[in-house]
Amino acid sequence: MALPKDVLEVASTLNRALGVGYAVVKQLPAGPGLDRAYSRAKIWFSEPPSDGVYLLRVALRHDLGVETEPDFERTRTQQPAILDSERRNLERLLATEETQATRSA
Repeated sequence: MALPKDVLEVASTLNRALGVGYAVVKQLPAGPGLDRAYSRAKIWFSEPPSDGVYLLRVALRHDLGVETEPDFERTRTQQPAILDSERRNLERLLATEETQATRSA
């Protein structure tokens, strides 16, 4: 299936966000306090990737001509940047925690 550039960019950004979400889930049993780890996973999946899934839906519908959102172009450029920023922040946090866990072990 060939995807237009706009849709592919959104899908790629979402894929990277889901990848870091997978790392969060894998870390749950060994994470820094179960309550904090579960809370982080719940917040992550209910916010940034959820927005990314919505954006992918809108991008696909926009490409098909089924739905046109008036601010689509602005949203299409802003939302992936926000999602990437959130993903990078979470990746840094996970790396820091992993380093601290390695040092204390």
